[in-house]
Amino acid sequence: MTRQDIDIEGYWKITVVYGAFLGSDNTGFTFTDSRRRRSIVGISPTTSKAQFMNTIVHEAKHVQSRICDYYGIDEDSEDAAYLIGYIVQKMYGVFGKML
Repeated sequence: MTRQDIDIEGYWKITVVYGAFLGSDNTGFTFTDSRRRRSIVGISPTTSKAQFMNTIVHEAKHVQSRICDYYGIDEDSEDAAYLIGYIVQKMYGVFGKML
C-alpha cells in the first residue's frame, strides 16, 4: 500500500491509500468529514491501467462534490472543473509512478 497526503492550500485535506484491500479488485471508497474538511480515499488493486484511472477519477469526483457542497460551489462551474483537475493532478504525483 502507498499513502499520499494532499493539502488543498489549507481548504481541504485528502489522504489517499493506493493498493488498499477493499474486498475485491477494481473498487474504491471515499469517506468525508466535512466538519474537519477532510476526505479519505481508498483505491483497491485494479486489473488494468484503464480501470486504475477510472477508479481514481471516480473517487476524485466524490471528493470534489463534497468540497463543492461545503463551499457552495456550483458543480457545473469552471471552479468545480478546475478543482477536480487540481485533485487528480495532485494524485498523479504518486499514481503516475504506478502506471
